[in-house]
Amino acid sequence: MCLTKPRARNIHSNISNEVKLQSKHNRKICSNLTLQMSLYFNSVFLPVWSIVIILFMNKNYQSYDELYRYISVTVVSTIFGVEFLRIYLGYEGNLKDKIPELAGFWMLSILLQLPLQGFLLFNPYFRMYVLEIIVQSIMFILLCIQLISGYCAIKYTASEQTAVYKLKKQKQQEKATANNTDDCLNQDKGECNVENNQ
Repeated sequence: MCLTKPRARNIHSNISNEVKLQSKHNRKICSNLTLQMSLYFNSVFLPVWSIVIILFMNKNYQSYDELYRYISVTVVSTIFGVEFLRIYLGYEGNLKDKIPELAGFWMLSILLQLPLQGFLLFNPYFRMYVLEIIVQSIMFILLCIQLISGYCAIKYTASEQTAVYKLKKQKQQEKATANNTDDCLNQDKGECNVENNQ
């Protein structure tokens, strides 16, 4: 009986900035690992953030004046609604190299989530407790990481897809040129055969 020693696997060799998958069109999909990790942590941390924000908002709701009651409810409900869509678009765009989904994710992040999360974190009128500030700061930091890595992912995906498109176009032009030369050669041979028959 021959026992082979198992090979030691280098853990650090598998860590890279890109996760590579094969798509159905036999094209490598390169996902941004930083964006994917921050989206994962965001989706795991979202229930904790939701519970803390709702509990403390319920506690402080009566101390707000009429205007801030409406503003706080509107801001938090908008953040909840946008956050689910934003995380879905981020996952879909990053894992499948889809630029429209990545662009939608990035625009929702920068145009809606960043101002709303910043409003919740930096507005002194809300009189937030320490736990609220910590939880909101974590969400804000995750959002900033996603903005930076999302921009890099969009830029990289766009350049990769542009290169693939140019390569396909070049192959089509070469194929068309080869077909034209074959047609010309066939026409020349056909003319020669017609002249020989006469």
